[in-house]
Amino acid sequence: MLQLEMLQLDMRRFGLASIALSCAVLGATPASAQKFVNYVCDDGTPLTAAFFQGDRAMRMQLSGKALALPQRLAASGARYAKGGVSFWIKGQQATLKQPKRKATTCHAQ
Repeated sequence: MLQLEMLQLDMRRFGLASIALSCAVLGATPASAQKFVNYVCDDGTPLTAAFFQGDRAMRMQLSGKALALPQRLAASGARYAKGGVSFWIKGQQATLKQPKRKATTCHAQ
């Protein structure tokens, strides 16, 4: 029984070492390469935006839906848009536009 427990422990250690090695070999990015920002909009809409280094799109959790918005051309700030949803960031504020809704200003928390 003791030998079986020792074998299981060795297998777990091997499994963790394999995962760590795989991450190192595959080039897993460190946590500092991503940024999450929580916003609260004037109309009460909460949203979370995620930005990943080297990715020209932002990920957004909006009203229970996950969206990926590609970066678009902007004269100032950063603008992301797709499928009628637009998010334009300038400093600590952003403008959120959604289909069939009035544009609202959002504030980074």
